[in-house]
Amino acid sequence: MTTSVVRKLIFAMFAYLVTVAAASSQTAPPSIFFTDLDSGPNSGGESVSGYAGAYVNIYGNNFGTTQGTSTVSWNGLNCLRVVSWGQAWLWYQKITVQLGSSCTAGTGNFQVTVAGQASTAATVNFNGGKLTPSAFTVRGTGHIYCVSTAGSDSSSGTFSGGCWASPYHAAHTMAAGDITYMENGVSDSSQDPVATYNAVISITSGGSAGNPIALVAYPNATVTMNTSEQYCIRQPAVSGPGPYWTVAGINCTITSNGEGFSFNTGATRLVANSISCPNSYGTAACVDIESNGTLPDYIYGNTWNNVGTQVNGQKTYHAMYFSASDDHTDIAWNLLENVHGCRAIQFYDASGRDMGDDHVHDNVINNVVCDAVNFSTMNSDETGGVEAYNNVMYNVGSGPNPPDGQSNYSCFNISAYNNHTTPVKIYNNTCYNAGFSGGGSGSGSLAVNLVTQVTNNIFYQANGQPYLATGATGCSDISTGATNNWYGAGSAPSCSGLSGSLSVNPQVVSTSAPNFQLTSASPMIGAGSTTLYAVFDNDGLIRGTPPAIGAYEYLSGTSVALPAPPTNVTVVVN
Repeated sequence: MTTSVVRKLIFAMFAYLVTVAAASSQTAPPSIFFTDLDSGPNSGGESVSGYAGAYVNIYGNNFGTTQGTSTVSWNGLNCLRVVSWGQAWLWYQKITVQLGSSCTAGTGNFQVTVAGQASTAATVNFNGGKLTPSAFTVRGTGHIYCVSTAGSDSSSGTFSGGCWASPYHAAHTMAAGDITYMENGVSDSSQDPVATYNAVISITSGGSAGNPIALVAYPNATVTMNTSEQYCIRQPAVSGPGPYWTVAGINCTITSNGEGFSFNTGATRLVANSISCPNSYGTAACVDIESNGTLPDYIYGNTWNNVGTQVNGQKTYHAMYFSASDDHTDIAWNLLENVHGCRAIQFYDASGRDMGDDHVHDNVINNVVCDAVNFSTMNSDETGGVEAYNNVMYNVGSGPNPPDGQSNYSCFNISAYNNHTTPVKIYNNTCYNAGFSGGGSGSGSLAVNLVTQVTNNIFYQANGQPYLATGATGCSDISTGATNNWYGAGSAPSCSGLSGSLSVNPQVVSTSAPNFQLTSASPMIGAGSTTLYAVFDNDGLIRGTPPAIGAYEYLSGTSVALPAPPTNVTVVVN
């Protein structure tokens, strides 16, 4: 059994628990976060009960564990076949549907209705407008292919004519608008024989706007790439590879020194992949995205576990790295844990240009050597701004110092090459135990060196570390902020830009389990500011007015447990 399979089994046991108190009669309405594909054809795929369109995974919460009388539609049309309902994924759920021919071409939204309550869809302020990560376009263009353990690369690659045998063959055969589903048990570990870039799959083509190329797991299939190659999937920085790729549902473990996924051209969509790079180090990352500065990248619902090594490690190896003018990114609903290299999420452009329109929200980050999120070289003046909200971070910046020297150890580390006047926005996050005693002046909940707005956050320090890293400019760059709760390290910081600060026990469910949801006695409930707050919380609950402080709203009788970190996991190389 592979590492990724073990992790999924553990997550399935711990990820999702919803109970409704009979006395309150309150139920959380369904909410949709994102989908794996953002477009697909309504025909040409596997034919089941009269449906033959693309399979789509819908991720959200409060769907219920069985369908019962609940429904799901697209653009108001009852044109979908439900494949599976309410399966656990991380701390939320997913529904799998297949498009039918009555899903007419166009762009629309999925809607899930549970107990008479229609779902709401999460949105993100993005590039001067609103991004809906679950918006979906039905199109009449593009082919649907498959890969199976019983397939042959000399076959047509279709469900009706015979699947292909290898994922790399699919990657080099597909054109713009095509989708390949990899069936259960498909695995690969050797170097791509078509294009040898030290990867199991080397991407040498591209999709187009509205017609991406997608390589995804078949519904509920386990697909693995456990390899000693340097990359699982690589889009090399050479002429030829193009943008608009979607990769979803792949379990990737790099057993040598390398990167799981590396993309260089933009418009990349990575969804629900499980990535591990336990022996890697250097100036790199387990997932590295280098965009062209204009095309957006979407990173949703992935898991990182066991990233980097301290044996030969360097403070420049991270779990997720956005670099080279990578503007317009949305990274959300991911789990990043056990990062032994350095940072969990890093933004940095070595060219001297700052990056903007970058959004980090609704992630869970824990057990990280250096910063949870490093907003380095950021341009908050750019349309779309820079923001982080609804993130749950605990035991981050916990050290030790990497072998090549001291780093920074915080929940958020914020800086830029150039001066900017628009604040980076940090709101409705929960930060617990950031920093460590050997971290020096770079240790604490926040390291702020760029104008920043800090609102509605919980900063809970039970580890003896300060709220503000002393090596940063601290108060002088916190331009505005309201109703943050600072607890465990003495009184709240006396920054002139902060108002309404609290310093009380937030009364979360458990700091050891962990579960940072609020108990009914929490003074965070309804104590937040309405000047800047997330509309939904980390679980997808609609916030009250005024909202709660921290990443979670409170709904009587509802409890959603975080996934427990894997233990006793053994890496198996196929």
